[in-house]
Amino acid sequence: MPNTMLAKPLPPKHGMIRVAPMAAIPALLREFGVAPGPLLKKFGLSEEIFFQPDRTIPFEMLGRVVNTCARETGCPHFGLLVGQRGNASTLGATGFLMKNAPDVRTALNEAILNIDLHDRGATPFLDVSDETTVLGYAIYQPGIEGSDQISDGSLAIIWNVMRGLCGPEWLPLEVWFTHDKPADIGAYRRFFRTPLRFNAMHNALVFHTTWLARKIDHSDPMIYQHFQQHILDMRRYSNQDFSEKAYQALLSLLGSQRCSLDDLARHFTIHPRTLNRRLKESGTSFRELYSEARHQTANQLLRDTRTSIESIAVLLGYSDGTAFNRAFSKWEGVSPGKWRRQMQLARD
Repeated sequence: MPNTMLAKPLPPKHGMIRVAPMAAIPALLREFGVAPGPLLKKFGLSEEIFFQPDRTIPFEMLGRVVNTCARETGCPHFGLLVGQRGNASTLGATGFLMKNAPDVRTALNEAILNIDLHDRGATPFLDVSDETTVLGYAIYQPGIEGSDQISDGSLAIIWNVMRGLCGPEWLPLEVWFTHDKPADIGAYRRFFRTPLRFNAMHNALVFHTTWLARKIDHSDPMIYQHFQQHILDMRRYSNQDFSEKAYQALLSLLGSQRCSLDDLARHFTIHPRTLNRRLKESGTSFRELYSEARHQTANQLLRDTRTSIESIAVLLGYSDGTAFNRAFSKWEGVSPGKWRRQMQLARD
């Protein structure tokens, strides 16, 4: 293997994302008759950056850029179009690791463990049951402009990744979106080719669990080992504190409703006592991170979805709505219902 493949770009810092998912933006703008240069200049960007996939930009800037593109082109599903042109390679080293994993389950676990090398503003999650699996994408930075555009694009990339891993016969059972149903869902139907659910609790693809055992065609064990080592080397230069990585993992585990200390320890394949020690060394604790993950997830679901407060309480592991109301009031000083109404008024 050529040594040039060992070049080690630094992982994104907190709140940053690699430029790769945005690579299609200049070409798409031209297809809509919009000159990319002046639009991108407003954000301090040039077209050249889109040819440098390992460059990073703030995650919140990604949302503002795609939102502006949607407005300027008059295409409300612009983010979806951007994502349609992405695939596993868009994820950088993590994507190459996935493509050479032995099976789909391993590939998706590698994505969840290593997505921080590509994206430090959101996290994927995997909820596996006997019959169906939910593969989702959750933005954990609060108040991101254009979050719906980012999520649509991310689901399109995930769809392409799954087709690449499983083959062209793969189709999900459903695709879920947290945002309202668009006036025209034709573009969504044409791309996803499966039932769509809007105002859902998560942005996610739902498919038969049997796909997880699928062997990946043309995977190469030697390349897989190479990228495992490559990622280990990248992490030596990473500035991500363990507590941040643990927090990111907790957000993923909340999505699958398996979010205990033992679950988090299993995620990192370490003993719970070791996990507690590492969190203490980082100046925090499981209880503090768990509370913050619940807080941020509650805010995101209340602000960006129409999910009932009772369902949110269940998702976050509260025994009942009263317990959730009490916890939320401590965080925000008001009840979840009043906070949601305030957010809606602020948007109107």
